[in-house]
Amino acid sequence: MNIYLIGMPGCGKSSIGIALSKLINYELIDLDKYIENKSDLSISSIFELYGEQRFRALEKEALNDFMSKDNYIISCGGGIIGDLSNKSLMNGKVVFIDVDINLLKERIANDKVNIRPMFKTKTVEQLYSERIEKYNYFMDVKVNNYDVLESAKEIIKELGL
Repeated sequence: MNIYLIGMPGCGKSSIGIALSKLINYELIDLDKYIENKSDLSISSIFELYGEQRFRALEKEALNDFMSKDNYIISCGGGIIGDLSNKSLMNGKVVFIDVDINLLKERIANDKVNIRPMFKTKTVEQLYSERIEKYNYFMDVKVNNYDVLESAKEIIKELGL
């Protein structure tokens, strides 16, 4: 079984994925980094050169690459839920990592390394409002991220691992 981590940019998918990977010995795949390696372009460059539509197609291809694999933790980009058909490409359990909006805004503001393309045109509140129903549609389990290790342990408990 694969575990797919979904949630807003800055919610802690990568950090929780690292902790979870150490606890259950599954390989962690950051889907955005996977796409970057496969395409030889940064996510920002893909958006700038080809647009969001092309990036979403690459995202779908990347999901498809893991359909026949097992025991992976796949940290998905925040917008993976934009295409509802992506749910059928997730052969495992989907964990929605939620976090308080104010904490989310603080994390994004403090993150100078990951410049997130979606925040060039929308606020955190707008994006959350647009996506929350879709996160709820995709998820099997919801975890609130206030502490990375505790969140990872909660995922293990909720999934019965």
